[in-house]
Amino acid sequence: MLDLVDLHFFISIYYLEWREMKCVAKDGKAQKTATPCMMSLKETESDEKPRAALFDPCFEEVVDGKPRTYCNVLCPGADTAYLIKREPQNHRSCFAHFTYKIEKRGNDFYMWRDGKCRTSDVRFVIRCEFAFGRAEFPTDNVVFANARRTTL
Repeated sequence: MLDLVDLHFFISIYYLEWREMKCVAKDGKAQKTATPCMMSLKETESDEKPRAALFDPCFEEVVDGKPRTYCNVLCPGADTAYLIKREPQNHRSCFAHFTYKIEKRGNDFYMWRDGKCRTSDVRFVIRCEFAFGRAEFPTDNVVFANARRTTL
């Protein structure tokens, strides 16, 4: 367990941000294709004013002969990104490491979904840890523009 000195050291060297990834079927109907996702940037997990990306940060790839949907979690340059929460928690189609996982590619992190998790309604909360301060973090517009270029 961290004591206060360790906690202060951790907080002083790491900048934290959260992401909310909502994947919802169009018109609330089940579908055979991947549910579209929206990614929002949050300063804290309970941030009541998330900043939504106005584009779908996701793309398709075939892995082992099956379609997989990858979504940029918009944490450029993060040291790590990990799942904090999945809703609903008792989701019958989304199982960590089997039907969804966070993966690092280059300077970016991506959440992939496959199987029935790929086509269902689900919400993920992700935390990003940066080894630099908030002042060095790019503006939302720069993050969004760079992510749009990598998903096209």
